[in-house]
Amino acid sequence: MIRPFALALCLTSPALADCLPEGALPAKLTYDSGAVVEVLGREGEALRYRQTIVETGKQVEMTVHAGIFTVSALRDGEGAVFDWTTGLPALAELVPGATFHEEAMLTTPGFLPPRPFTTDLEILGMEEIEVAGCKVQALKMVVRNREAGKDLGEITKWLHLPSLLTLRSEVREGEAMRAQEVVAME
Repeated sequence: MIRPFALALCLTSPALADCLPEGALPAKLTYDSGAVVEVLGREGEALRYRQTIVETGKQVEMTVHAGIFTVSALRDGEGAVFDWTTGLPALAELVPGATFHEEAMLTTPGFLPPRPFTTDLEILGMEEIEVAGCKVQALKMVVRNREAGKDLGEITKWLHLPSLLTLRSEVREGEAMRAQEVVAME
């Protein structure tokens, strides 16, 4: 059963008009890249959301465990499915200093044959960050993914634990780096 969100997102001064009221969690995030994430629901430690892809305007429905490990990324019912063969960490295990190595079989029917996918995760600690004019506590982490043995780069992300949403990220692929941050919350 999908439960409604009931935890606070930000504890800031009421003078910051873009901040959600205490006790509310975002239902929609807009990023400086133009991407939009709309929360569809949460069941336990899995979050479902719809993401609009900036370049194409197409929408992808995502299911993500603990805000980190993709379970599925589907458009019109088709796309990528991750069958995690290792036990994914529970939210309570995401503590500063923790590291995880998780393995999955990635399938994209009609596109590529099934292939191995790995995620290495290092939890750096809690940080107070400012996004959309609001001060928020976020769990900073480094995520390294590999698909069929190929390095997909490194992502530093700031995850808001109560909502399981990424509020800021920096993606590094070789020497290139691109960042993304929430600019509006509803």
